[in-house]
Amino acid sequence: MGTRWTGLCPFHDERTPSFSVNADEKLFYCFGCQAKGDAFGFVEQTEGLDFRESLELLADRYGVELELENDDPQAEDRRRRRERLMKLLDRTAGFYAKFFWDSREAAPAREYLASRGLEEEVLREFRVGYSPSAWDRVIVGAQQDGFGPPELVAAGLAQRGREGGLYDRFRGRIMFPPGRRAREGAGLWRARDEGRPGAEVPQHLRK
Repeated sequence: MGTRWTGLCPFHDERTPSFSVNADEKLFYCFGCQAKGDAFGFVEQTEGLDFRESLELLADRYGVELELENDDPQAEDRRRRRERLMKLLDRTAGFYAKFFWDSREAAPAREYLASRGLEEEVLREFRVGYSPSAWDRVIVGAQQDGFGPPELVAAGLAQRGREGGLYDRFRGRIMFPPGRRAREGAGLWRARDEGRPGAEVPQHLRK
């Protein structure tokens, strides 16, 4: 109504719209989960970015040229580390997508999504994938490509067991990369157990 818009919140599951956007003040607020912020905050939360990266994304999208000042060495190290994690996430998103279409194991997942009305074109566009049930497929492949265990853990793709061993965090799940940056494999990951189609999304990881 007027300059205020309402809709379903992108930050939590709901059926009744509780997400409000004030176009004049350029602010958003959810009455359900209390998420709030401005345009930069929205991009940060939905895309899994920090403020600088959100600024650069919006500037690139709308053709605004930014003049960047020299950063301190620690900031440069953090940026390089994040770029490495982005590459790792993009690599893994591609692996999940290929496994979804090529593997026999993922056949029930393909059938389930087809039964929900999701066509192949849409699934490929958003790089929907499937994580193998094996314990180390992502870990082994990523390490062969030069990524180390600390990076796998930092990216949320692997975790350590009680005895210190490393194993894939997602196994036997339909994988949904984040929306607008699905082609980069970054941001909010969602994993769904296709064996329990009525279940809610069980794991959310923000990078």
